[in-house]
Amino acid sequence: MAKAKSAQTMVKLVSQAKTGYEKWFSINRSCQRLNLILYDPRAKRHVLFTEDKKRKVPELFPKDFARRHR
Repeated sequence: MAKAKSAQTMVKLVSQAKTGYEKWFSINRSCQRLNLILYDPRAKRHVLFTEDKKRKVPELFPKDFARRHR
C-alpha cells in the first residue's frame, strides 16, 4: 500500500552571497518557489535566499481583472 504525501514539505533556502549559510522552512506543497530576503550572519547583512533544489510547483495562470466572457 502506498504512503500518502503530506500537505507540508521542507525546503532549504541557500544564501546568494555564496557563504554556504542555509535556512530550512516548512511550506505547503502547492505554494510557489520561495525567494526571501533574510539576514545572513556570515555575510553580516541581508541577502537574497533562494530554494536549493527544484521541485514541481503548480503553474500560475495570469489573473483576468477585466472579467471578460470567454
